[in-house]
Amino acid sequence: MQEFIEHLKKGEFRMPTCTSCGGKAWPPSHRCPYCLSKTSLKKIGTTGILLEFTSSHIKGKEGIFGLVEMSGIKLVGSFGTGHLKEGMKVRMKECGVGSDGTAFYYFMPTKA
Repeated sequence: MQEFIEHLKKGEFRMPTCTSCGGKAWPPSHRCPYCLSKTSLKKIGTTGILLEFTSSHIKGKEGIFGLVEMSGIKLVGSFGTGHLKEGMKVRMKECGVGSDGTAFYYFMPTKA
C-alpha cells in the first residue's frame, strides 16, 4: 500500500480503515479483511499497551524491542529505555522507513 508507506516516510502513522464497516486492515491493505470493501487511511491514537519485550544483542540490530497493542492491532517496535514492564502504557514517538526500506516504530513509556 504505497500511500501507507508515503505517510510513514513523513513520520505519520495512518491506519487503513474500512469505508463500509469501519474494520481495521492490518497488515495494511486496500481491502477490508472482514467485508472486502475499500479502505482509506485514517489518523488513529498512538497510545497502547506493552504486551512483552526483549533485548537483542545481534550485531547491527542491538536494542530493546517489544510487542505493543495499539488501537486494536499489534506492532513490534523499538524502545530507547530498559525501564519497561509488561502491561505498561506506551506511545509511538516516531515511525518511518529506514534506509533499508523497512518500516520502523519507536515507542516510549507514557507518563502515568
